[in-house]
Amino acid sequence: MKNLLVVFNESIPDEVFKEKNARLVELAKKHNYAITFKSNSEVYTYLNTNAVKAFSGKYIYDCCLFFDHDAYLAKNLEMLGMRVVNSSEAFLHCENKASMYQEMVAHGISIPRTFILPEQNTYTKQGIETFVEEAVVVLGLPIVVKRFYGESGEGVYLVKRKDDLYAVIEKFQGKDILLQEYIGESAGTDVRMLVIKGKVVAAVRRMSKDGGFRSNANFGANLTQYIPTVVETKLAVDATKAMGCDFAVVDMLKSVTGSLVCEVNTTANLYNFYKTTGVDIYEILFKECVMKKK
Repeated sequence: MKNLLVVFNESIPDEVFKEKNARLVELAKKHNYAITFKSNSEVYTYLNTNAVKAFSGKYIYDCCLFFDHDAYLAKNLEMLGMRVVNSSEAFLHCENKASMYQEMVAHGISIPRTFILPEQNTYTKQGIETFVEEAVVVLGLPIVVKRFYGESGEGVYLVKRKDDLYAVIEKFQGKDILLQEYIGESAGTDVRMLVIKGKVVAAVRRMSKDGGFRSNANFGANLTQYIPTVVETKLAVDATKAMGCDFAVVDMLKSVTGSLVCEVNTTANLYNFYKTTGVDIYEILFKECVMKKK
């Protein structure tokens, strides 16, 4: 019997995560795997003089499905000799939006135009004013403001006036902020695709219920099954490869100039694909990422 470790974020109650991902338990039994669920706060590792060690002896697992965004824990598990899916490098790219957009541009992936706000040791409006004014000229208003770190639509703001833009920047003292082009034609809607080992296996369209600009499910968006175009499919696969992901969820916006990748997510809710499309994405994930080593 082989051993599978599944890591999820400690903010999610154990019973909730296990209930939504019960299909993994069925598949583990079917394919002769012993499965263990642990939150990231329950996986204890530390850096020793010349190696990573576990608190209690060894973690003996053939594979770890990592549904958290703790790239440093993922790296520690890799240094223990564990095969972690996705890799710590993929998490580092995807969890920092600045790094994610830079990596996508380096690989020729189409994204909304984006300004990375210069860092200041001590924030002053005067220190970034010229940069912000130029961003407004290039991007126009409204502008989407994003924090480098955040998920499920948190840390994302739509600002319609320049005064409000400076207010949001000041709120965070100019730290870890992106200014991004607002794609008005996709307001409140996007396409979300699940890519596993270079193939789009499921896709949904998300639409805001209240007319808001965000289409995240936790803000009440409606999800319906979607059939992506050939162009959208290629873009999603290319974006996932650029991030180095074995599996990922790609959010895409439709603009007048074509499809644009909004984000690549390594910790998105897979259950919503399973529930909305009826595709057994867990079986595909298990066979392609757990049972196959490459």
